Amino acid sequence: MARFASLVFALLLLPSCLIAQESDSTPFHHGQWAMQFGGNSNLFSLGVLRFASAHSAWLLDLSNAANVISAKSTDNFGTTTSADQQYINLDVRLGKRFYQTAHPKVASFETLALEGGLTDQAFDLTGSHYRQTSTYAGIDGELGGAYMLTSGVSVGGTAIFSAGYLSFKGNDSFSRQQGHGYYNTIRLLVALGLYF
Repeated sequence: MARFASLVFALLLLPSCLIAQESDSTPFHHGQWAMQFGGNSNLFSLGVLRFASAHSAWLLDLSNAANVISAKSTDNFGTTTSADQQYINLDVRLGKRFYQTAHPKVASFETLALEGGLTDQAFDLTGSHYRQTSTYAGIDGELGGAYMLTSGVSVGGTAIFSAGYLSFKGNDSFSRQQGHGYYNTIRLLVALGLYF
């Protein structure tokens, strides 16, 4: 636990150390708004940014991943049953983003955020239906960069590292399960930013 607390403390200090080393020329300003659209092969993310200064912004980010499959299963005796599957994830992050610039058109950033979400997974298998629902909450750190195509549009990418606590409930035709645990994830996203 002491190692985890030390890591969190170091991550919290990192942005302030980096800000002290950068120049004052950023493409952003206090009071500016931005929207960030992100995605990868199975996730869509929409974030809203409100700049507190030229070097920092508050972030509210919503993301969604979903797979819904309608399927049938036929056994060796010719009996056909449903084999439907679904996976849905909703996630929300709230945090502070810190920007640095090495070039007028390039900005790197780090984000420290709290996150929470819900995952629902269900599938049919040989006449039985299984469903598991998880809720989770934790912290995440994000590293990213943006290339300013114009003063109002950027393209870039991010890597998000998350860890936290989860609880789950599951049930099928014969039993129920519930429990809790911990999670960690890494997500890579391509992002488009719009600034007003």
